[in-house]
Amino acid sequence: MLSILIPTYNFDCTPLVSELQHQITAHNITAEVIVMDDASPDANIRSTLTAIDTLPHCRLVQLPHNVGIARIRNLLADQAQYPYLLFLDSDVFPTDHNFLQRYIDARDSADVICGGLLFRDTPPSPQCTLRYLYGSRVESQPVQQRLRQPYGEFRTLNFFISRQAFHTTRFNENFQQYGHEDTLFGKQLQLNGRSITHIDNPIYHDVPDTNEQFISKTRRSIHNLRQHRNILTSHVRLLQLYDKLERTHTVSIIATLFRLIEKPLLLNLNSRYPSLFLFNIYKVGYLCNIMLNKQP
Repeated sequence: MLSILIPTYNFDCTPLVSELQHQITAHNITAEVIVMDDASPDANIRSTLTAIDTLPHCRLVQLPHNVGIARIRNLLADQAQYPYLLFLDSDVFPTDHNFLQRYIDARDSADVICGGLLFRDTPPSPQCTLRYLYGSRVESQPVQQRLRQPYGEFRTLNFFISRQAFHTTRFNENFQQYGHEDTLFGKQLQLNGRSITHIDNPIYHDVPDTNEQFISKTRRSIHNLRQHRNILTSHVRLLQLYDKLERTHTVSIIATLFRLIEKPLLLNLNSRYPSLFLFNIYKVGYLCNIMLNKQP
């Protein structure tokens, strides 16, 4: 029936796997859980993950070298034995004990079903305020909102897909770095005529990123945008805005202003009370700067 596929890197997802195993048993679901570790450098985490192999219906695959965020998901799907696939990020956790059964009940509603995400009531620490604020205000959307743009709201951290639909789309393995592989996958689903729906079946996203780590990931994702601009512009508003700035010949002005205000922006974004408005300004300025200066 269901293959639950979890890519992980330097993160202990054994509590998540234990909860999924409990739900499989409690609801008598025919299922397997496959966790694939993308060559985590932390030996303690690698050792901790081996406990997964002792749980019924669960197994661990530890890769000898890092393959990246797109290829690891393809490799997981290649190892799955059941007709339905549920992809979960390793830093998530179900909000209740009926999480798996809810997907099983909805399996015939579309080729792809997205459950959504929530953030807990408070940030994990004062150093994680930007990631928490962005997640809870931007990424965490109610199902009615997500249904307005079902392909644009696709996210890889919690989605259910038929095996057939996955293998006619698959992730683009040119996306080896962080950022926007889910955007392209959602676009390809739409181009391939695969139906997609959203339901109210969220997970908690317990992402541990500090402000500094999240800003670093954001920079990497913007470099990914530049690298794959030709195939992402139609689905990414930041690139669409850049095109408008390019047409009005204002990219160099924005890049110059960005270099002047980058430090004050970072002071705010790394503070306990960051501004999402300034975060958006930072992303626009950073993109203009790397496009203009051809930074690697």
